[in-house]
Amino acid sequence: MSDYVYGNKIGRDSYVQTGAGSSFTVNNTGEGMSRAEVDAAVAELRAFIATLTRAGLVTPEGAVSDPGAVVAAVESEPGRLRALGTAIAGGAKEAVLSAVQSGVAALIVALVGRM
Repeated sequence: MSDYVYGNKIGRDSYVQTGAGSSFTVNNTGEGMSRAEVDAAVAELRAFIATLTRAGLVTPEGAVSDPGAVVAAVESEPGRLRALGTAIAGGAKEAVLSAVQSGVAALIVALVGRM
């Protein structure tokens, strides 16, 4: 089964097809995120989850007790998750989620990513 690619970008990477075949050269045109920036985003996310846990909105295992309240908390303080937003915009979403593996982390990252 063949794969089809349209346009000239895959995520933040651009590609150039050489010839009529299916050989592609992918060039990462973004600067990417530094380790310090990803670490800051992870720390910020963990601190926010700790706050939500103390408020009883998240269980100690990372499960969401009250999804509506978590959404409201994220949307009410957009400046509090600035490093996380920068990391997501810079393409480090998967890196952050691999460092903080919980249901609430995925929800928060999704909410910040759409802001």
